[in-house]
Amino acid sequence: MNDFIFYFKQGLDHILDIDGIDHMLFILAMVVFFDIKQWKKLLILVTAFTLGHSITLALSSFNIVQIDSSLVELLIPITIIITCFNNIIKTRKEQRTNYVFLYGLVLFFGLIHGLAFSNFLKMSLFESDSILLPLLGFNLGIEIGQLLIVTVFMILVTLILKTTSAIRHQHITIVVSVIIMLVSLYLLQGLLLD
Repeated sequence: MNDFIFYFKQGLDHILDIDGIDHMLFILAMVVFFDIKQWKKLLILVTAFTLGHSITLALSSFNIVQIDSSLVELLIPITIIITCFNNIIKTRKEQRTNYVFLYGLVLFFGLIHGLAFSNFLKMSLFESDSILLPLLGFNLGIEIGQLLIVTVFMILVTLILKTTSAIRHQHITIVVSVIIMLVSLYLLQGLLLD
């Protein structure tokens, strides 16, 4: 049980740590499009992301899938940029969202993010450890961290929308998506210049 708690804390710390800002940005880019009334759809979306990263985290931890970590690090800001771009397009066109496509896209992006999580997890595993308990603990820690980020962000957006009538949810989606996209482009540039 001590191993489970240790890896749970590792997962929670990893997602909430400022060094893991790329994953935090992806979560925010993913949820900014939704309002509090759509919490069920949002929960499914976060679960799709968790399912995706859990699959590749397990496959990579068991050495079934191996991808160069520098490629994964490049793909992560690209997933964030695509998500932000999709947010802006959807708010500008005000068309209906195809949730099946959106969930599939987030699941796919979760697969990519899971590869990055696996590099972190592998560094903290010891040779003698059973991998199942650390894997479960780490995944649950990440999931709880993601839900904390989503909850705090949704409360903040709801408060902003309730306190002023001049700002609509569409405005928040566009502004936050542009800011996240710019930060992600900066992160991508840094990776390309290394």
